[in-house]
Amino acid sequence: MSRITKASYAVLFACTLSHFMNHIYTGMLSPFLPIIRDELALTLTEAGIVTSASILTMTTSHLLVGYLGDRGWRDIFIPASVIITAVIVLVSSLATTFLFLTITMLVLGTAAAGYHPSVFPALTENFPKSARAMATGFQAMGGLVGMAIIPFLGVSLLIAVGGWRESFVVLAVMGFAFFIPIFLLMRYAQRAPSQSKEEREIGDGEDGWTRNFVVLTFIIGFRGMTFRCTTLLMPLYLVASHHHYDAIIAGYFTTIMLVAGIIGEIVSAPISDRTGKRVPFIIISSAVSIPLLILLNTPLDQFSLLLVLVGFGFFFFLGVPPNTAFQTEVSPREKQGLAFGILFSFGAIPGAIAPIIFGWIGDVYDLQASVMFIVITTLLATISSLLLKEKKSAKGDVSMALDPVPVQ
Repeated sequence: MSRITKASYAVLFACTLSHFMNHIYTGMLSPFLPIIRDELALTLTEAGIVTSASILTMTTSHLLVGYLGDRGWRDIFIPASVIITAVIVLVSSLATTFLFLTITMLVLGTAAAGYHPSVFPALTENFPKSARAMATGFQAMGGLVGMAIIPFLGVSLLIAVGGWRESFVVLAVMGFAFFIPIFLLMRYAQRAPSQSKEEREIGDGEDGWTRNFVVLTFIIGFRGMTFRCTTLLMPLYLVASHHHYDAIIAGYFTTIMLVAGIIGEIVSAPISDRTGKRVPFIIISSAVSIPLLILLNTPLDQFSLLLVLVGFGFFFFLGVPPNTAFQTEVSPREKQGLAFGILFSFGAIPGAIAPIIFGWIGDVYDLQASVMFIVITTLLATISSLLLKEKKSAKGDVSMALDPVPVQ
């Protein structure tokens, strides 16, 4: 059985901090979008384009990043994705037009692409399956904390510094500061004694490409559409829809939704590892989210809306640690960088363009129709999840999960 070492934890903490900044930056437009939309006179479609720009280039770059990661670039990509995006955020603070802002977001996405295809193979190499949902869930939580903080941080910065451009400068400085510990942690992991290939757990990944992997690619696409629209456009939706909240309240509500998601991840990760089960969590996560999304289109008082947002956040993100752990277990073991490049490029492209579709539907029809769009994508994710087949070895991992794992 593979061992968890100090280097393993160094990689995990570096990945978690990198994921935190990755989602701070790819989601940074969210709290400022209502103000940017008014200042630059954007339509809902244009707001969707600006929001999608970084996600689109990030996902389309993932395949190349995964390919290069398998060839030794992985440890470089993780810290580089933070420092380069910080520089681009600084440049984006100078944007005065829709075109300028869109171009900077496109470049930002390319820089941020170094993270996702690199981290999952790195964690697979450092953590056994009995701790895999914990490890992938912990780093996923870093990203979710980033998403949860940015709406609150954004509106707080608006109050403190007075504008979205000044706020972007503060966020850029934040990235420069985070780069230092991330770089040092990865450097330590590179220098620390590493496990031999023989020590890696037998059965990590598959011998080739499987049906589960193909189905997961579709699930990432469908869930990604819901994920991007709800996390990136929720503040704009709460301001521009029939709910009619101001930008500050909308930002706080979005933060509450994402904090509930953090709790969902904390709940599911240890249970999934101890039971060895992944698929039931993935199914429940999407299935329960559907009626909660439908409720967004109904007249709700403030407390009821908060309950709906908390419920959606909890259940939607409940499926994240089991989902990411399952991805590592069904990917080809010798081509995990390429596999995650595929998952986070072809699989994630629908999520990248979803905010544009969401905005276009809102312009042509209304935002209630936009919500029904993500109801449909969540339904398709649920149906696809029913096609997954739990690995037979999952039960065998339960005993492993209950045994102490040596730390060196």
